[in-house]
Amino acid sequence: MSTSKVISTARAPAGEGLYLRVGYNDHTGLDRLIAERKLRVEGLALDARWHDRQASLRQHADRASLATCLDTQAMELAMPGTASSGYRELPWANPAPHVPEDFSPQNIERCVDAIVERVADGQYSEVMAPAHYVAEPGSAWIDVDVQLTRVLRARLDATDQANVRIIYPLAVHHKVFYDRNGRALLRRVLSRLPIDSVTLRIQPFGNDSGPQALRNFIEACWDFPLEKPLMIERAGFSGLAAFALGAVDLVESGITLGDSFDISRIQKPAARGGASFSPPKRLYLEALGTTVDHKVAAALMGSSRGKAYFACKDPTCCPNGYRDMLADHRRHSTLARQRQYAELARVPRTMRAEHFLQHMVSPVCDMLSRASATHPPFNGAHRRMLSVKETLLDLQQEQQRQREQRRPKTERDTSVRPGARILDFPSRDSRGR
Repeated sequence: MSTSKVISTARAPAGEGLYLRVGYNDHTGLDRLIAERKLRVEGLALDARWHDRQASLRQHADRASLATCLDTQAMELAMPGTASSGYRELPWANPAPHVPEDFSPQNIERCVDAIVERVADGQYSEVMAPAHYVAEPGSAWIDVDVQLTRVLRARLDATDQANVRIIYPLAVHHKVFYDRNGRALLRRVLSRLPIDSVTLRIQPFGNDSGPQALRNFIEACWDFPLEKPLMIERAGFSGLAAFALGAVDLVESGITLGDSFDISRIQKPAARGGASFSPPKRLYLEALGTTVDHKVAAALMGSSRGKAYFACKDPTCCPNGYRDMLADHRRHSTLARQRQYAELARVPRTMRAEHFLQHMVSPVCDMLSRASATHPPFNGAHRRMLSVKETLLDLQQEQQRQREQRRPKTERDTSVRPGARILDFPSRDSRGR
């Protein structure tokens, strides 16, 4: 496995933004934030299983000029661990998990037609291509997904939906993406597709990734010169790090869940006869850069010192501090993630890495150390974040060296006469230039 430290300069300018992945019960809170004009994100990623349940959210998001992206769940439908009725009821699902051999030309058209009908019915502005998980470079899914994507574009155009953008979800094992030859193959495939952007699902990668995984990911993105915007999906605080280092253009984040991509949970057959259960209540803490169990959050803020360290200090978000955080964990988590992204997006690209290290990573390290006194498991997270900080610092220095090398020689000359103006050329724009 090899990576390159050459920061790509071949990608065209692109917009930046934050997408939120909408969970089963997230729509009501987002509806309220839209009504209050406090939801300031680029778009919402919406699970196809909850199409009817979240209809009003789509309508309100459209009026607020927020992109609505249909996630077809095609990747999940090819996994044995997704046997619930919600998956089986999707019009493009099979009784059994999909395999590449299912996708004859006729079945491709049938699948795509069902997706296009759903896009039209929900008036989605974007749709994720029905792509699947690529475990190795020679995966049979690659050719299938190319055909599915091309037919999807053709069908959208033929049904007066040419304005609907296609986002390609590149779900891939890290051994493929972190290998230079693997990336070259993926780039050749993606460069020929009629898509508008690419979102990365790297197995495994996310909020708890260690320093080496984060380094591998950022360097691989630097060496992935697509002429399309690049988004990182389900990565939590690591996604912000990738954005700060110029590795990606957009960040997709869950609200209280979904801070990592780990396909192992859906690669095993679902247990039969098990009792259904709701996911645990969780809360995003800016001070720690992570989501925590609601009970852990309450314990952290159980003292006056804990409230001073960990409670929300934004009166427009939580006027009553920790009480509002705990009472409406989804609202706080949404606005906290939005604040962190917006803080980075306001900083010029050439200064983001330094700002992220000084004003976000360093305080998180400090707060994780304090939190470990109340909740000892944070000791491990603290040690990991300290190592991540050192790794990001090294990557920032590499970025600066690359910037200096690309400057004209006359501007690298420190002996220029007094009063001469030295222009700062950015290492890359939001898409890698």
